[in-house]
Amino acid sequence: MHSSTSNSEFENRYQTLDSTGELKVRLRTFLGGLLVFVLVVGLFNFLARQVSMNDRVLGMIDYLPSLVEESADTRNVLFFGSSMVQAGFEPELFDRYFSDRELDVVSYNYGVGNLNPEFQQYVTRHIRDELETRDTKLDLTLLEFNPFQTTKRRYALGEMTRDQNQAILWPAVDVWRVALNDPDRGARLLAIRYLRHGLSAELITSAILLDSDEPKVEPSSVREDAQNKRSELRRAFLDTLPADHDLFRGGWDTESRGSRLRKSELTEDSLQALDAFVRSYNHPALLAPDLENRIQTSDILGLDFDERLVRAFIAMVHDLSAVSKSIEVVLLPRNTQWVEYTPEVQAKLDAMMERISSETGVVVRDMQVSNRITPEMFVDTTHLSVTTGAETYTRFLAETYEATLLDTP
Repeated sequence: MHSSTSNSEFENRYQTLDSTGELKVRLRTFLGGLLVFVLVVGLFNFLARQVSMNDRVLGMIDYLPSLVEESADTRNVLFFGSSMVQAGFEPELFDRYFSDRELDVVSYNYGVGNLNPEFQQYVTRHIRDELETRDTKLDLTLLEFNPFQTTKRRYALGEMTRDQNQAILWPAVDVWRVALNDPDRGARLLAIRYLRHGLSAELITSAILLDSDEPKVEPSSVREDAQNKRSELRRAFLDTLPADHDLFRGGWDTESRGSRLRKSELTEDSLQALDAFVRSYNHPALLAPDLENRIQTSDILGLDFDERLVRAFIAMVHDLSAVSKSIEVVLLPRNTQWVEYTPEVQAKLDAMMERISSETGVVVRDMQVSNRITPEMFVDTTHLSVTTGAETYTRFLAETYEATLLDTP
C-alpha cells in the first residue's frame, strides 16, 4: 500500500511539473508570437503611412458637404476624372477667367489616380448620394473618359487594389453586409478599412514588385544622366522656397480646391525654377520607359476595351447626370508625339465615344488632339505639365464652356 501511494504521489507531482513546464512553453510561444505580430503590424502601418494612397480620394469624399454649402450662391463646376485631370486642371485659373468677365464661378478638381471606372464609380455614387440628399445640383460637370483606363489590361491591374478600394470607398453598411454574408472576406475588408490605413498587404507587395520590374528601354547611363539632371533641377526649385513653405499638402487640398500645387503662392524666381524642373521630365530616356509601362499595364496603344469597365463608366455618367444641370464627357489632350493610334485603334475609340453618347444622351467632346496643346506641354507620355500644360488646357476649357456657364440660370 505504501509503495502504491508513493507511486501515485510521484505520478501526480510529475504530471503537475510536466503541465507547468508545458504551460511555460506555451506562454513563451504566445509572447514570442505576440512580439512578432506587433513588430509586423507596426512595420505595415509605417509603410502604409508612407504610401498615403488614399488621402486624396477620401479627402474629396469628405469635402462634399462643404462643396455644396460654399457653392450655393455661385455657378459651380466639378471636373471628375483620373490623375490626368488632377495634373491638368487648375480651378484658381479657371475661376479667375470668369471673374474677369464678372461671372462668379467656383470650380473643383476631382481628379485622382490609380482608379479604373469600376472604382471611380464608387466615388460618383458618393457624389450623387450627397447632392441628392441635399437637393442640390452642379451647374456644370465635366467627366473625363480615359481610354487606357478602360482596357482589359487595366481591369487585370485593378485586381491588386480591389479589396483596398472596396474597403475604403464602399459605404460602411456595405462592408458590414459583406462581413455578415462572407465572414472571411468581410474580416479582410474591415481590417483594411479600420486597422491598416486603407491598404491591403497584397497592394504593398505588388507595388514593390512592379517597381522592381520597371522596364529599361534606354541605356542606363543615358537614363541616369537624365534622372540626375532632373534631381538637380528639383533641388534648385526647392531652394527658392522658404524653409517653412506649405505648398505640397497631402490629400485633397481645400485651399486650391484640388490643384496639385498652389502656384499663386510662388515667387517669379520659384516659377521659373519650377518650369525648368518640369521641362527636365520631357527627355526621351525618361519618356520611353514611361510609354512602355503604359503599354504593359494599360494597353494604351491597342485599347482592347473591357466591357465591365465600359458599363461602369456609363453608370458613372448616369450618376453625375442625375445631379448636374449640364454635363459633358471629355477626353483630355494626348501626347501625340508618343501615343500614336493606328487607324484601326482610332476607329475603335470613335465607336466607343459614339456608344457612350448614345447610351447616356450626353455629349462626348474629344479634346485629344488640339493645336493649342503641344507635346512639350506634357510632363510624361500622358500627363500635362503643372506649368504650361495645365495653364493652357485650363484656359482652353474656360473658353470652351463660357457660353454654357453664361446660359446657366
